[in-house]
Amino acid sequence: MKKSVAKKSTKLSRYYDTKSFTWFIPAPSGRSQGHREKEFDKILHGILRSGHEVIEWQTQAVSGEQGGLYLVFLLGSTSKASMGPMLDIQDDFRLSDLPPHADIELLDD
Repeated sequence: MKKSVAKKSTKLSRYYDTKSFTWFIPAPSGRSQGHREKEFDKILHGILRSGHEVIEWQTQAVSGEQGGLYLVFLLGSTSKASMGPMLDIQDDFRLSDLPPHADIELLDD
């Protein structure tokens, strides 16, 4: 009888370093069909190419006038070169530091 074995270990000790990455997607205006979030796809592709793997991810919906969806990722560095406190993708993807909600404070490492 074969044992069921996960392809990749999700133990944190498997990684050189771990860090979080949070992205906010504003709610689109009313639509009859879904759409692809191309900007986020490009950013996530860059993160994965830079020596990181997604360990876990969560979503948090925000309703109201500026509603949307927060995506929170726990990333593991798969190489020593990708270690460090922050992902250096700010300039590569022209990201903004400004929060979409005035009452939410962003914390920096």
